[in-house]
Amino acid sequence: MRRALKLLAWVTGVLVGIVLIAGGALSVYVGSEHFRTRVAEYFSDYSGRKTTIADIRIEWGSTTHVRMNSVEVANVAWGKAPHMLKAEVVDFDIRLWPLLRGDIVLPRLVLRKPDVQVEFNDAELSNWSFREKPAVRAAGEAVKPESRDETPLIGKLEITEGRLAYRDSKRKLELDGTVSTATGKASDDPVAELSLKGMVEKQPLTLKFVGGSALMLRDTKTPYPIDLDVALGATKLKLKGTLLDPFQWKGAKVELSMSGPDLSEVFPLLGIPAPPTPPYQVNGRLEGEGGVWRFVDTKWRVGQSDLTGEVVVDRRKRPGLVTAKLVSQRLNFADLAPLVGLPPGPTTTMSPKQAQTQQQLEAAGDLFPNVPLRIERLRAMNMDVTLDAKRVVAPPYLPVQALVFRVVVDNGRATAKPITLSLIGGGTIAGELIMDARADNPRVSANLDLREIELKTFFRDSKHFDTTQGKVQGRVRLAGHGRSLAQVMNVADGHVALAMGGGSVSSLTVSLAGLQIADALALFISGDKRIPILCAVGRMNFQRGIVTLDRTMVDTQKSVLKVTGQIALPPQTMKIDVDADVKKFDLLDLHGSVGVEGKLRDPKVTLGRVIPIPTPVIGTAKSLDCPALTAQLLAN
Repeated sequence: MRRALKLLAWVTGVLVGIVLIAGGALSVYVGSEHFRTRVAEYFSDYSGRKTTIADIRIEWGSTTHVRMNSVEVANVAWGKAPHMLKAEVVDFDIRLWPLLRGDIVLPRLVLRKPDVQVEFNDAELSNWSFREKPAVRAAGEAVKPESRDETPLIGKLEITEGRLAYRDSKRKLELDGTVSTATGKASDDPVAELSLKGMVEKQPLTLKFVGGSALMLRDTKTPYPIDLDVALGATKLKLKGTLLDPFQWKGAKVELSMSGPDLSEVFPLLGIPAPPTPPYQVNGRLEGEGGVWRFVDTKWRVGQSDLTGEVVVDRRKRPGLVTAKLVSQRLNFADLAPLVGLPPGPTTTMSPKQAQTQQQLEAAGDLFPNVPLRIERLRAMNMDVTLDAKRVVAPPYLPVQALVFRVVVDNGRATAKPITLSLIGGGTIAGELIMDARADNPRVSANLDLREIELKTFFRDSKHFDTTQGKVQGRVRLAGHGRSLAQVMNVADGHVALAMGGGSVSSLTVSLAGLQIADALALFISGDKRIPILCAVGRMNFQRGIVTLDRTMVDTQKSVLKVTGQIALPPQTMKIDVDADVKKFDLLDLHGSVGVEGKLRDPKVTLGRVIPIPTPVIGTAKSLDCPALTAQLLAN
């Protein structure tokens, strides 16, 4: 809000400066071509920005009427836009006597087709800074109100077909907005009203403000009431309460509420990067002082998750800093899926875009979405965010019961460290995730360790729960680059390794994998039973998105199952074979393998190389040296 007020003050200062320069001439001289040229030249020299004015009309009086046509103030040399301020018509009334004591009183201000360009270069210098012109800078600071008793009085404001553009070359951010209509009044009436309509990033923007009158704004003893409603597409923001000083944000008793389909869509509205989420609603109290804003006593509802905590935005430096400490008593794990572009799933609500992504994934049979994430927004502000999820609700196949992480963003490089998932039955997944968005093609890496994970917890609500035991160790070392999960996985390098030194799994599952039909038929009659696992190891090597299974085996009392094949991540397909080498004589064996082939999202199981007549087989397979093999797979 302070940035918007400062920009408005600069624009007002430019316009008033032109009038003050013009005020040194005689009224009979005003209408001449020479006068218009001299005013433009003088302001160009004064501001350091070439200024052109097609026509000036001034009607002198204690309240002077000024009309300027085709006003253009050129941009700085490094700016991309040809101008920083342009307007087809600037028409306003200004009271001259109050100017002697430093008051700006504009009973009426009309802007036709104003075009304001705000730019920041790689050195973080603004085209509106006027650092090279100390006199102009000082004048701008003098015009900018620091407290409510210095507020310019604008009786009636009217803006039509306006445009506002914001560009930051260092962070590669571009925003374009239009103001189709904006009318306001701030007279002696009990209230001041402002309404605005426009477009920002192709989304409709509407704003409605109701506050105290301009005279009430200058009354420093009475709290100033504000009631602001903003809508950007389906994102809604509401501010309501009172302030002892709106410019210093002192004595604030202001409630802030927001809602929308996706929290990341608040960026064009607030300039604060936020993560993608399911539909959300948040309420709290807004405090602020000296460029530091605090959103306290917050209550969040994001999808099916609840959060509380505090968010602090410090804009005293560039880039600014967002600090958030959030706690969740109930976090639905599916609500984290949008962080990587995935829809949140059937257990929670989805935005229309997320529902569309879900339909596209199902139609294509894909597992990884190619949804571009606006990672470049991480360059806009630094961040330090912590989340402590006391209780996590997850599907039966994902036994997460608690989650803690800290995310630090430093000039576009985001590091989630430490990140710890506590699992049901003991065990953890811990490590770090890094997303480096300093380049146009962001790099992503994962470094995670799996410790003491109970295998049976992955089979909750399954008939195999009681027949499954064992503790899994493992590691994940992956790196890739891209602007979506699909792009990152398509070029991923690294490996995933898992090992289990002992336990048990479903006997039916193992027998069918080896096609030992004697065991399988018996189990169908008597029921599934537990079979000991002496060792289970596996490693998936990633190379440019092609995953090769390496030394992936399951050692049982009767046989050693060997899993071979590849997974191609660009088309998201797999072709896997499971063969069984028996350890001892087996009377009935089909001498075949189990094949798993097709799309990752919905693979098909087939039988390959099957001899149609069961024949005896003499087993020669040897048990695995599990400790040595585990050490090899987890070593690098």
